[in-house]
Amino acid sequence: MRAESRAACNIGASSAAGREILWTPIVADAMTARLRAAGLRVARRPADYPEHDTARIAIFIHFDGSEPACASGSSAGFPHPPRTRLWGLGARVPRTFPYRFVGENISSNEEHYYGFHKVDAPQKMLIEYGEITCPAQAAWLAPRLRELGNLTAQFVIGQLH
Repeated sequence: MRAESRAACNIGASSAAGREILWTPIVADAMTARLRAAGLRVARRPADYPEHDTARIAIFIHFDGSEPACASGSSAGFPHPPRTRLWGLGARVPRTFPYRFVGENISSNEEHYYGFHKVDAPQKMLIEYGEITCPAQAAWLAPRLRELGNLTAQFVIGQLH
């Protein structure tokens, strides 16, 4: 049987400071390690994953991009109507992130995020950790990627225990 070849997923925001496609695995690695250390099973999926999953919680990790730069910030998105307790993480982001927390479901892209349809989970959340195209935000974010993963994992552990 011949293996089907697929182009790698090459989406996401980018700037001179970094690329979303490179930053998200750093956050996900830290988050995964912390969750597994707590005895939880974790399934990691790329943005272009064609299959469907079932989980207790689904977190979609992203960094925003904006034109003009510095017009955005961190935000959280939930399927509508939100059937989740995860919104509390969105409330924690402003305390951690010194830049603007734009809000929850700030656009239909967040509310109707395509990844929500790829997993059956009672709790789903899209996290935009900040704007990678804003030099000040990117400079703050870059050295804290693992910290963001640990913060997110800590929150998820609290939701499950």
